[in-house]
Amino acid sequence: MLSTTSFGQKWIPETICSMDTLIVEPYVSMKYNPENIDAINQKPYRVVPCRTRSKVGFRMDIAVSSYYYGDKTTSWIGQHGGPNFNFILVVDKLNFGFRFKPWSIESKKEMEFNGQTLPTTARLNNIRLDYYVGYSIDFEKLISVEPYIGYNRTSFLVINEDELNQAFSFNKTGGLILGTTLNKYIKIKEHEYLSVFGTVGYGFVDYEKIHPVLDNGYFEWNLGVAYKGFGTKRFNKRVD
Repeated sequence: MLSTTSFGQKWIPETICSMDTLIVEPYVSMKYNPENIDAINQKPYRVVPCRTRSKVGFRMDIAVSSYYYGDKTTSWIGQHGGPNFNFILVVDKLNFGFRFKPWSIESKKEMEFNGQTLPTTARLNNIRLDYYVGYSIDFEKLISVEPYIGYNRTSFLVINEDELNQAFSFNKTGGLILGTTLNKYIKIKEHEYLSVFGTVGYGFVDYEKIHPVLDNGYFEWNLGVAYKGFGTKRFNKRVD
């Protein structure tokens, strides 16, 4: 058996080969003149079937987030939390991610938008969309640190306009996001893992686009669980 295994102790692709040996008959194309082909290359040879982890995978997160704003923004919507749904395309150590972070909040004080006063009875959907690229830095015992950089898109929507008998519109805003995720992976089967993770980050989001009296930026942290899986690459390894 030809095998290189890590038993999940480090984030290293495993190569596992069968003990069974196969005999391969070389294929000779008719467009070649057999006289020009080395006779040695025409002999059958032995191989063993092998498999390893593909470089392409998928990760899905579910987390709870908490957000912390500057004083002016806090006086309007307070410090709050919300769910976090994360979908990531993994290509080796690169992560191409999309986060969907919705939550409903109540305004803490009245604010005027486009000539209309938004009352404290208004319920706001604060929807954040994160688009980002990250990189995995792997350590022993399946621990990984994954810094990321990306862009956030934030919008507000009043969900009880019918009760208020008013219609409101808000400018959308966004900005650069930076952060890092600490993972502890647990191997559940070949090329599949569960993770318990925590993320800290900062969003340079321009809330002044929504209202000129608001602060810019917010700090956030997330705690959650994730599933990460890779495809299987199969190949034959020639043996002497």
